[in-house]
Amino acid sequence: FYFPGGYTWILFLGMAGSHVYIYAFDHIRVLRSIPSCTFASYDIEWWAQALMGPIIGVMASCLVFKSNCEPGCHCVRGMPLILLCSSAWVAHVILHIVVLKLVVPRFGTPPPEEDPAQHETFETLNSRMPCSWFSANPVHCLRSKYFYKNSPPCFYYIRGREYLMKANRSIGQFFEAKKTDKKA
Repeated sequence: FYFPGGYTWILFLGMAGSHVYIYAFDHIRVLRSIPSCTFASYDIEWWAQALMGPIIGVMASCLVFKSNCEPGCHCVRGMPLILLCSSAWVAHVILHIVVLKLVVPRFGTPPPEEDPAQHETFETLNSRMPCSWFSANPVHCLRSKYFYKNSPPCFYYIRGREYLMKANRSIGQFFEAKKTDKKA
């Protein structure tokens, strides 16, 4: 981005097309394969947003570099230009983190004082909730049935078909529907 060649538009159109494809593929994949999502905390989201700071800081640095010696803008050369670009990057990263730490939390709900699920194990959770990484993963379920020949195998989770699932503690499948759970 600092020294673009003659293929800048082709590069941007290729990246835009790739992003549209990835977005559409993920959207279709999520709608068809993932029945629901449970987010235990927003730590991963916070760190993903924090790691965007240095990346977007490069764009701020490029903006300072590209606006150099343009009409109505600054005009510096050599080491001062490098320091100016680096300062733009550092300033953006600091501003980004400060906004994440101080501004964003004001718009959300405060975290609970004590984690309500701190003593919960996978076994107790999975005995209540049929969907887990194992039962929502079709490759794992096929491997359980045909490669490992587990009896009963890990059943692929389909919403509304929970009554077909059988518990098998040896493979970590703890959910088994009661007779009253079957819907007509």
